[in-house]
Amino acid sequence: MSYQVQNLKVVNEAKAGVPIHTGIGFFDHMLDQFNSHAQVGVGLEVLHGDLTDVDDRSRLAVTSQADLCSSVGEELGKAMKETLPFGTSPSRFCCPLDEALVECVIQNGEGVLIDYTLPPYGIFPKGKGRSKIGSLETAAIESFWRALAKSAKLDVTFLKIRGENGHHIVESSFKAFSRALRNLLDVDHLWDANSDNDKASIALGREAKIERSTKETSISVHVLLNGKNDESKINTGIPVLDEFFTALAQEAMMTFKIDCQGDLWVDDVGVLQEQHHTAEDVSIAVGQCLTQALGTKGGLNRMWLAAAGEGKAKVEVTMDLSNRPCLRHNLHDTLGVQEYVDDDAQSTSCPLSCEMLEHVLDSLVMNGRMTVHIVENEPGASVHDTVMCTAKAFGKALRICSMVDQRRAGQTASSKGTLSV
Repeated sequence: MSYQVQNLKVVNEAKAGVPIHTGIGFFDHMLDQFNSHAQVGVGLEVLHGDLTDVDDRSRLAVTSQADLCSSVGEELGKAMKETLPFGTSPSRFCCPLDEALVECVIQNGEGVLIDYTLPPYGIFPKGKGRSKIGSLETAAIESFWRALAKSAKLDVTFLKIRGENGHHIVESSFKAFSRALRNLLDVDHLWDANSDNDKASIALGREAKIERSTKETSISVHVLLNGKNDESKINTGIPVLDEFFTALAQEAMMTFKIDCQGDLWVDDVGVLQEQHHTAEDVSIAVGQCLTQALGTKGGLNRMWLAAAGEGKAKVEVTMDLSNRPCLRHNLHDTLGVQEYVDDDAQSTSCPLSCEMLEHVLDSLVMNGRMTVHIVENEPGASVHDTVMCTAKAFGKALRICSMVDQRRAGQTASSKGTLSV
């Protein structure tokens, strides 16, 4: 017996006006990511035989889920093809969750699901992963994407970069597709300097200042989201840390005013002086300033993927202003090459250790209440190059995450309607 997909609506940059009732509750939740992250209104109902009570959100879980998902994918893909103005250039996005990072690439084409590396869905049970999430069978999900790609005439690729949690792998894939779809529909200059979104962001006058003193440090940090990249004044007493935050602020088009008087004598090792407390406390304060300045994050773009290069180094940062702080990275091999970030630590009075660089990133992310995945695609000729490349990619991602998306009209980019934890 076939599945009937009815009351199907697909609307660009507007609400569909009808609910999503597929008959599998978790599937409904995943399709709702199109509404929140693609800003494409989607609504539909699925009927099958005498199982027509749409208020029973999992009424069709007992039927053939692969066929159901394929039917939904086919009809939804047709509606997208008819309704949405797909761009011609490939669109790529990665969605960062705390236990998953999935990449999605989509482009106009033959309608082929080119690659799909999401299974296994998580690490439990060992070697198998999740067979169901809620009442949705994970084995059925691929049939949805394959059918949608075919009927929408989109070539689609899914690559699991990281993933230990089955729920988050699936959620990351739907959000990554949604964001990639949005970028496929958008004009190229939407996030440029002096764009309408950029001007609206600067007009908010967002800034925050923190002054804190402990037995270890005395810090003043002032962060201004003012669209300027040449007014930062940073003095931490640690040259590499100054360089790191200067590069980050420049790419973020923000102004950082940082002054720190710290206990640079702690752990004195002769010519070298360790700066654990200074590096940590500065990063904490910068993260806290960002959290205060960004406020509720309503109306912001929230999520972005950015790449940077420094010499041979190539790094990507995927960021989500999620209020669920988490840092994941693959920098350990590079940071493990030597003890200090500085190429010639012996000639520097205040070098920064590689282990402290990781702590800097962690303190910034935790206090900035963001989810961040850092992927080193190519190592630099030096540790210093990789670190500066990371700072630049981080700043680029932060700039667009923190920008206003005027289409959202102040609403939070979330299917829950809020980022409160």
